[in-house]
Amino acid sequence: MQKITLSKKVSELLNISRNQAEDIIKRKKISLNNNIEYRPYLKIEENDIVELSDPKQKKFKILIFHKPKGCITSKKDELSRPTIFDYIPKKFHHFHYIGRLDFNSEGLLILTENVGFKRFMELPKSKITRKYLVNVQGAVDQNKIKSLNHKIYGSITYQKPIVKIVHTNKSNHVLSFEMSEGKNREIRNICKIFNLRVEKLKRISFGKFILKSIPYGGYREMEINENY
Repeated sequence: MQKITLSKKVSELLNISRNQAEDIIKRKKISLNNNIEYRPYLKIEENDIVELSDPKQKKFKILIFHKPKGCITSKKDELSRPTIFDYIPKKFHHFHYIGRLDFNSEGLLILTENVGFKRFMELPKSKITRKYLVNVQGAVDQNKIKSLNHKIYGSITYQKPIVKIVHTNKSNHVLSFEMSEGKNREIRNICKIFNLRVEKLKRISFGKFILKSIPYGGYREMEINENY
């Protein structure tokens, strides 16, 4: 029977990266055959029982972070560019970010210490709605808006978004996008298909969490219960 490392098993089980899996194992959050295990590189059998040692927490912390443009949603960057963790106190550096915002995007980014919550928020079947304000340049009329509100076919197929005009002035427009998939560079790619150039992209909500008055580059700490 082929063996794999515990970190690989946890990564597959929770749909997280190998680094994130190693982190929660080292913090003694994983049980192996009903015993806490902290060695991420331990070789295990296929039929070994691997579980979160505390899959249900009555309350846990999240951060609502106002990501600035010009930083990477990552722990570190090989090009030495600033990351979101340069803006967050070290006591939160073990938190996991939920989804991503690219280097040139800004707005609401949620971080959490709860891996189950991260997985729930990211899984497409959870159908968590994200809302964005997008400044674009190009021709926009009601026919184009109608086309944007259908399933979109390109090199990747995008599920039907909800797109509305918030403000328009000649070739400069502000559109609102509501999405529930969160594919890589999804809005930018959709706009490119419709010959629209994105000037600014800002996420203003993710599920029930709203950016509101959190300052640019700032964050708000929250405690939520297990009934998320």
